[in-house]
Amino acid sequence: MIKNKRWGKKIEDKRDWKQYQKELVTIHEIYLDLDFAENWDKELIELNKCKKGAPYKFPTSYIQLQAFWLEKFPSRGVEGISKKLCEANLLPDYNDHSTIMRQVKKLNLKFNIPKGVYLNIGTDGSGFKQDNAGEYFQNTYGKERKKYAKVVITATKEEILAVDVYIEKKGGDNEIKVAIRHIIEIQKNGGIIDKVYDDGAFDVKKYYNFLETNDIESAIRPRSDATTKSKGSLRRKKEVIKFKKLGYKDWAKEKEYGHRWPMTEGHFSAIKVGYGEKTRARKEENVLIELRRKVWIYNEVKKYGKIRCGAMV
Repeated sequence: MIKNKRWGKKIEDKRDWKQYQKELVTIHEIYLDLDFAENWDKELIELNKCKKGAPYKFPTSYIQLQAFWLEKFPSRGVEGISKKLCEANLLPDYNDHSTIMRQVKKLNLKFNIPKGVYLNIGTDGSGFKQDNAGEYFQNTYGKERKKYAKVVITATKEEILAVDVYIEKKGGDNEIKVAIRHIIEIQKNGGIIDKVYDDGAFDVKKYYNFLETNDIESAIRPRSDATTKSKGSLRRKKEVIKFKKLGYKDWAKEKEYGHRWPMTEGHFSAIKVGYGEKTRARKEENVLIELRRKVWIYNEVKKYGKIRCGAMV
């Protein structure tokens, strides 16, 4: 039997496997991290300062923990877990399932922007299902086309910095507009963007001109039929000429284009494997809230492991 020659160079694995294994164990501690309970009363006093009407009964840290549980259990299951921890004197109080859902939906989920470091980022979108109906079911019973919600993220290799969600059939800004908006938000919040890594969908003059104005380097794969004429974007012309001169492989090597994958597809893959690619919510408003929360939880769990293992400051 003839052995086929391996395509490309053999990848050198530089990962610290001991550290990585430690992180994989540690990230799951977040689901039972009850350290916040020591500051339960203190947090409530802060929350209720200048509060009009009925005071808050549960601190934000507690509601955030219940948001993590909701990705694994139904709301009544979360109530049961909370009740049991309360009976074991690990929590001062617990709330019922309807209060849990109401308060989790109201959480203000923020994404941290690293400051004082140069950021390499990528932007991409992916669809999440709103039902489990397959092609056979739709064709046989006349159901409408499978519904999808779109999630667009801007991220580094380590964490997600910004997210947009919308119902696919109802439109929403295209990925280029979202990327520009995300970059502006990141810069406003103190982020310094050095380079962007994006696929061929971002090969448009408007985006290149925006990056040129903001002095941001780019690794964007030009389309195969891209013109070498400027037509309103000198920056794009230069990038296309370089791409055609070097060819894809040499261009990708020079631009380190392979870094794009862990910034976008890598995160989406981990989110869908860990938290599913289908939403439980049915109302469109709740679908968008759930998806944003799903991305935020993935981000927080990932950071938790790195911080606890000393791999991230």
